[in-house]
Amino acid sequence: MEKAYVSLRQLDHHENRPIRIYLNQEPDDYPAHWHRKYEIILPVQECYSVAVDDETYEVMPGEILVIPSGVVHEIFAPEHGARYILMVDQEVIYGINGLTHVQHVFYPCVHLRADREQEILESASDNLWRAIREREKGEMLNNAAVTAWLSLFLIQLSRWLLQRKEENRSEHRHHMNETFLDAYAYIAEHCSEKLTLEDMAAYSGYSKYHFARVFKEYSGMSFYEFYMRQRMLLCRQLLSEMDMPITEVALRSGFGSIATFNRVFKQYEGVTPTQYRQLKQKSRHKAEE
Repeated sequence: MEKAYVSLRQLDHHENRPIRIYLNQEPDDYPAHWHRKYEIILPVQECYSVAVDDETYEVMPGEILVIPSGVVHEIFAPEHGARYILMVDQEVIYGINGLTHVQHVFYPCVHLRADREQEILESASDNLWRAIREREKGEMLNNAAVTAWLSLFLIQLSRWLLQRKEENRSEHRHHMNETFLDAYAYIAEHCSEKLTLEDMAAYSGYSKYHFARVFKEYSGMSFYEFYMRQRMLLCRQLLSEMDMPITEVALRSGFGSIATFNRVFKQYEGVTPTQYRQLKQKSRHKAEE
């Protein structure tokens, strides 16, 4: 389950913004936990060990570790160390046109090491540090600037990851990549409709079991999880239209009843649709002040 510890609670309440940046100097270990946000770890002093998917990553100062949303991880901090934590809401990811369909390249995590990925690490770090400095300066339009630098970082990293995967694939793997990117796009465009594993397997030209296995291999999640995440994105977008009744949001996003909509939305988002809309209203009012 998603858990909140001392430093994470400080981060969550540090800023009411879609991108939160925090200099963490506490020697706290974090037991296995996950977020609905992307977490970017940027050590500046000493090494941090992060366990993800049965593998431990030793993240040195100057290196970068990106952990996508929904991935269970455990962090071991040095006694005397410092790292920047950047927590990025899914709305930022969804706001970058095309990035939603290639999120699978980040799973289960991305570790940019100084001894292997020096070229991409230098340019990616530059974008992250620009975002951090913008936030710390707090100048006019700094929220927009932080989002812009973070977006450049994510776009650049996605392109590099896709290119690296492409270079390592055979022609058959290349064809499968195109097939599954098409499947991701189809699911995103038709998430308000009733889609089944059988439907998508037939659409992609594979058997149900082969499609399910390869889909998870490519995306890092099951077909149903990906499908519901796309539907939740649509729900959040519709709920942001404050004049649209909750019942209409439920129908437009493919739910047959308001009760089912409330239950599933809370299961994925942690709050009811009404509470989510209220939070959006408060956030909008604060931004206008």
